[in-house]
Amino acid sequence: MMKHETDPNEGPNLPRWRAWIIDHDDSWLFVISYVSAAVVLSIWISLFWLVVVVAVHGVFEWVRQHHYDPRWPGLGQRVAWELKLDVALVLMGLALAVYMEVALGIAGLGPASRLGVQGGARAARAAVWTRVFRGFALSLDDVAQVGRALGGSARQETPDAEKAEARNARPWRHWGFGDHLAIWLGVACLALILLAPLLVADQTYSRVVETLLEEMHPFPDA
Repeated sequence: MMKHETDPNEGPNLPRWRAWIIDHDDSWLFVISYVSAAVVLSIWISLFWLVVVVAVHGVFEWVRQHHYDPRWPGLGQRVAWELKLDVALVLMGLALAVYMEVALGIAGLGPASRLGVQGGARAARAAVWTRVFRGFALSLDDVAQVGRALGGSARQETPDAEKAEARNARPWRHWGFGDHLAIWLGVACLALILLAPLLVADQTYSRVVETLLEEMHPFPDA
């Protein structure tokens, strides 16, 4: 276990906003706000906003981990470890965007996304199915965030010193089921994106890049 340079018992002397950020994973306000913003913005606008939400979460994690131990390289490693599921969900969203045309083709709506106004009802149905697929996938992140908050009630009973010690350990040395799920989900989604031109007929790297850039546009419909 690492020695902490910040006294964990100083919590009551912290500004309220900083104390809240440090314990944000145990806050239902954070969980509900995170889930709502991630799902609504990314489904109805673009994945750019999911990245923004993840970035805000990253700032929170930075403040929390810096509070317990500001030393490098452990600080950056702990922040990255805490964001692994968020990053995996972003990669999943991008992979879904790349393969969405295949999924719509299976549903009988294949070319509708390219028909525009001429596509009429089929184009509208394709847009709805796109949001349904993406909403289902991103709801996995909702479940993970809610589960983290539920687990927080047990952590709140842990003495401050023990909580600080646990959070300053090197969690990547002992992987649990959730850790394996997040890491390998991210690896699988990244691999699917890179291999898309080899796995999908008529798909090219230029089209993959075009799709990803469109998903990263704040207001693609504009």
